[in-house]
Amino acid sequence: MLKKLVILLMLAGIGGETFQTNFIELYYRLNTAAITQQYCINKDKPQMHCNGQCHLAKQLKKATQPESSNSSNSKSFKLIDLFANTYNGYTYTSLQVHQKYYIVKSAFIPTGYYNLCFHPPTIYA
Repeated sequence: MLKKLVILLMLAGIGGETFQTNFIELYYRLNTAAITQQYCINKDKPQMHCNGQCHLAKQLKKATQPESSNSSNSKSFKLIDLFANTYNGYTYTSLQVHQKYYIVKSAFIPTGYYNLCFHPPTIYA
């Protein structure tokens, strides 16, 4: 029971953080009239059709602001070049191996082993 409670709390925390902006927009859509009356800066200019979008923009900016401030405090990592962009003048030749050596010890072969089952032909590159 305690495990399920801990799991639900963790999922609620992760989901709340992830969908925070969606919750703010949902609250705005459900309460547009009340937000327009209480928080809208442009109440005296109805021709602008703001309808509280200025308050929505402030709330969304406030919700995303801590994310950007945390990223500025994080340590910077240097990128490692995985591929060289410069040509250093070396020529590379491919190494081709034509022979394959198999080491088979009789201790690894079980007694009564019969090689009668079908094996597809071996292709050597």
